[in-house]
Amino acid sequence: MPIGGILALVVAVALVVAAGVWAATTLSSDGKHTAATKKASPDGSSPSGTGAGAAYPYGPDVGLKSPLRTGDCVRAVWTGTAFASRPKLGVVDCAHGVPDGQVMAVDAAKDFGDARDHGGERCASDVKGVAGALADAGVYALTPTEAGFRVAGGGTACLVLGRHAPIGGAIGRFRRPGSNVWTTEMSVGDCWLYVDHTTYFTATLTDCADQHTDQVIGSVTAPKVTAFEDALRRANTLCGNRFESTWAPGSDRSVFGYLSDESNWKAGFDSVVCTVGKADRSRTTGAISSSGTTP
Repeated sequence: MPIGGILALVVAVALVVAAGVWAATTLSSDGKHTAATKKASPDGSSPSGTGAGAAYPYGPDVGLKSPLRTGDCVRAVWTGTAFASRPKLGVVDCAHGVPDGQVMAVDAAKDFGDARDHGGERCASDVKGVAGALADAGVYALTPTEAGFRVAGGGTACLVLGRHAPIGGAIGRFRRPGSNVWTTEMSVGDCWLYVDHTTYFTATLTDCADQHTDQVIGSVTAPKVTAFEDALRRANTLCGNRFESTWAPGSDRSVFGYLSDESNWKAGFDSVVCTVGKADRSRTTGAISSSGTTP
């Protein structure tokens, strides 16, 4: 992949990521909540469905007054350590809100104890495949509070969120062929078409049976001591070292590497998304197997 082309994708991603600044700022603001007259539970809600916490399915600290639904895209501001604390959430538009992630499933529990004790493990089992196919994502199970259990419909929201940077759009089955995908959204098995726009290019998601230039085969982590510009130059080599022998053993195919933008790099997104395609960058049809052949 020519360096100029990779730089163009980085610029395009940067423009999209920049649009999320306002959303992140508004979500980080938090009003004061009146203290409940009864003893609060550890999650900050009132017991037995009473008090102000009953209006919030996941507790006042999360901030949502309506339960999350499968397919909702969210922005997340962590109140403590990412994935180890309860985030403040806001539902945003999947295409234009630069979401941190998406609700991939909602696990229905029979009662609050079931949600508290088993909702998280069921979520992890249900959506770990989606998270694992992305370069830098994790699963977070947002369980309802005891006070908000009925408002939540008994559901634990199974979220897939970016670990270091916003995923930036819909993921998994919620995407449609023809939509643009960025490195943060690309999943193993995706096929996409390089589209040249003269000053930049985009990656348009396609069905693998249709014409495409790239098929996502995995990701690698760039060395921690590597500068962004160096990682950009070495992207093809980093992916080739990992995948070329099994995915492109012949001369007709090559392995390519793609990075996100520099702001995501500085935030900790140091993954290089690896694809396989024709060595001459021409279009192909059909998914490629790890043997380097089309089934």
